Amino acid sequence: MLGNPLYEGPVFGEKLSGIEYGEKIGVYGITVDDKGKIAIIKNLTGYFLPGGGLEKGENHEECLRREFIEETGYEIEIENYIGTASLYHITKTGEYKKGIGHFYMVDLKADTGNKIEEDHELIWFEPKESVKCLFLEHQAWAVLKALKMEEKL
Repeated sequence: MLGNPLYEGPVFGEKLSGIEYGEKIGVYGITVDDKGKIAIIKNLTGYFLPGGGLEKGENHEECLRREFIEETGYEIEIENYIGTASLYHITKTGEYKKGIGHFYMVDLKADTGNKIEEDHELIWFEPKESVKCLFLEHQAWAVLKALKMEEKL
């Protein structure tokens, strides 16, 4: 399995005492194009990194490949593991969730034309704008960490 699912990095949001939080584990990819722009998914809820929830029996790689096809139509090559971060939040439906995100650098490969989620639009943002627009704070953290890693290469 890619990454280290037992490691939990920074935690964002406020955990309210006396509240039970359901966990949602997700895997997300950060893609930088040849112009230095970041791939962001826009849907009816807001702006997010491509990726999503880990399904039963899936490993990180399988989840990330499936999510990229569903949301963008692209096959991917998974490069570096960026890290893991968590976010305590209340969903739009009023559920208390602890989102645990595992983040990877990803290269887009062939467009399969098999995009499934038609309400998901792939948009390319300048790095600073991508961090500002992301709906989830732990995803913004991952973009910043990825950009710092890229500078070291």
